[in-house]
Amino acid sequence: MMDKYSKGPMPFRYAWFQMLNGKKVKLPSWAGYWAWEDGTIKMHCRDGSVIDIRETDNPVYTFTNIASDDWIVAED
Repeated sequence: MMDKYSKGPMPFRYAWFQMLNGKKVKLPSWAGYWAWEDGTIKMHCRDGSVIDIRETDNPVYTFTNIASDDWIVAED
């Protein structure tokens, strides 16, 4: 079933496994991406900042993104 979601769009459940396998993931409208780094999800923002997901200023927005079903693997 993972092959079906190898590039996306995919629910976060599959994006999570992509991150655990070293891939960067994002939503199509984002200029940044999320990646599994240092034992946590790091949010790489379009302005170059990197935020640990546990330090998000807006949990409602972050969890709304997690609930999305259109995650894709971010290209380098």
